[in-house]
Amino acid sequence: MKNQLFYTKKAKAFEEALPVGNGRLGAMVFGNLKNERIALNEDTLWSGYPHDQNKKDAYRFLPALREAILSGDHAAAARISNEDMHGAWSECYLPFGDLIIAYKGTTGHGYRRTLDLEKGVATAQNTAVTETVFVSHPAQLIAVNIRSVEGVSFTVRLDSQLQHRTYTEEDCLLMEGRAPEVCYPVYYHAPEPVRYGDKGMPFCGAVKVLGDAVFEKDCITVKNATDTTLLISLATGFMDFQSMPNANAKQRALQYFENSRFYPALYKAHTADVAALFDRVTVDFGTERADLPTDKRLKRFQTHSAEDANLAALLFQYGRYLTIACSRPGTQAMNLQGIFNEHLRAPWSSNYTTNINTQMNYWCTDICNLSECFAPLEALVTDIVANGRQAAQDYYGCRGSCAHHNSDIWAMARPAGDPLGKAEADGYAPWPSALPWLLNQVAEHYRYTEEAMSETTVRCFAEVLAFYQDFLTAHDGRLVTCPSLSPENTYLDGGVKAHLTALPTMDIGLLQEFFANCAALGMTPPDFDDTIPIGADGRIQEWAAAYEEAEPEHRHVSHLYCVYPSAVPQSEAIKKACARSLYARGFGGTGWSLGWKVCLWARLGHAENAFRLIKNQLVPINPNRLTDYSHGGSYPNLFDAHPPFQIDGNFGVAAGIAELFKNKTVPKEWNGYVKGLRLHGGKTLNLRFENGVAEEF
Repeated sequence: MKNQLFYTKKAKAFEEALPVGNGRLGAMVFGNLKNERIALNEDTLWSGYPHDQNKKDAYRFLPALREAILSGDHAAAARISNEDMHGAWSECYLPFGDLIIAYKGTTGHGYRRTLDLEKGVATAQNTAVTETVFVSHPAQLIAVNIRSVEGVSFTVRLDSQLQHRTYTEEDCLLMEGRAPEVCYPVYYHAPEPVRYGDKGMPFCGAVKVLGDAVFEKDCITVKNATDTTLLISLATGFMDFQSMPNANAKQRALQYFENSRFYPALYKAHTADVAALFDRVTVDFGTERADLPTDKRLKRFQTHSAEDANLAALLFQYGRYLTIACSRPGTQAMNLQGIFNEHLRAPWSSNYTTNINTQMNYWCTDICNLSECFAPLEALVTDIVANGRQAAQDYYGCRGSCAHHNSDIWAMARPAGDPLGKAEADGYAPWPSALPWLLNQVAEHYRYTEEAMSETTVRCFAEVLAFYQDFLTAHDGRLVTCPSLSPENTYLDGGVKAHLTALPTMDIGLLQEFFANCAALGMTPPDFDDTIPIGADGRIQEWAAAYEEAEPEHRHVSHLYCVYPSAVPQSEAIKKACARSLYARGFGGTGWSLGWKVCLWARLGHAENAFRLIKNQLVPINPNRLTDYSHGGSYPNLFDAHPPFQIDGNFGVAAGIAELFKNKTVPKEWNGYVKGLRLHGGKTLNLRFENGVAEEF
């Protein structure tokens, strides 16, 4: 199959532009050969700085909160949680800025814009000019090569939504600025949602030219050039999650130019680096319409999927490509937008949302033969555990470590919400179960690699275990988590809407797996009843009691964690109840929700149901419908649509397709092969499939 996205028009929206990255640096290439915009990101450019925003006396209200929850006083429980045990919002991942290239005399015909997944190279060209863009991991630089047989003139500028100044210094165009100290979520209507100060993150972007150029006051001018390369370096003052961001960003940015080489050598080293990862897995699902532009393939696929089975294969490989582009050893973990964000106040702050989304970002990493790309997640977990010690003490009076549903580059562990305690955050914030999930995923990673787990990571398991040894409380003869919730979902109790509960089924599944992992590490977990409840209707019951669902087709399927992604084998009765639950949830949902359901149906061995959801993931979404939260799909550049754009669904659907192959359960429309998938113990899976029948080779 052809591992390429291509278009016959320039991108107008961010969700049409083409992503290139090296884990640390990201660039979105619009391919406008008159007035080009390349949107820039650097993975450490966040708002804020390290400081303790915990509510220090929150633990004093825990007994009253538990009493309200366990007695069914939902109004009191919500009030105590929101007003007395609140935290503060996470910080925001920020856009670095834009590289603007104003071309002159580039009018030509035969326009084509491509992204080569095998090489990690974006190209825009017509008969007058060819623009090639990539982000080199070996060099840690963004490269933009501009070629023209007749010669082309252009100016280059840097710009940013953040406070900044641009200037030239000798042979370098520079942009320096400082990120805000505070950047509140877009849905939080504070008088001053973005506030600057001298504690914010410093940043610096720099551009050098391989070729003849004139450096003016705040731009670069190139005249009648046939071959010019721009090298772009980005850096911040970030040190680590506990230190003030006081490193010299300008010095760092300029130091990366020490890695620069002539363009052919940069290109060769870059493409070899990407290929070494990408080429480990090859797939072909049979039929293909690679002759059509990708946006047109998307539109056609819903009615002609049998003629273009490889569009699903391309979506799978795109998930692998985005992993390579967004996560490498030594970089920050992928956030809600990976590393590709253009908004000052991004949707959900472009943060780490740890009640599904951050975890989903790494579901496909190991099985898709990219295990080294998992390292940033393990590093983030270690940082959160360190901060979670104070959260466990301040909010619950417990030993050990805990974290909630949001985090950021400063390893936030507190519950999120209005720092004044005025937000109704009880539907998402008081869920201290993020760390068992994250550590379960770390344990699963080591089953693939068979490497020895580091002592630091083992200590993380011990600290989170200590939290649960203190946090679990007896109720009706059973140890329960309280407070907790089934993430972001609502139940009805006698017609009254509520969120908070004791021991939702997700917590049972999480702790079932977490305590098993602790036992495997030689630790002694508490005597915990991990029976997964099945309701009278034959479905897995979501809450401790058989409450009525306020939203029967809710996007989260948290109560089905025990089936996927849990590594604990479940009984046939649980699997049957899971299938009933999935039918009840339906085949719609946000982008990441579709991805999770693909994974669940794949693990249950229902290939056609999984394929139905994959087709829904490939429903084309108009980039202008950024506030339509009703259903997911794919933007023209195949980015996952929540909507708006979130990258997690790209990884979720890739993991689901891999899970189908792992279970040798393949939709009948796919006729071909997959080579190079990974299984536990470092084993490799090669599979042929035809008309729904699969066999290893």
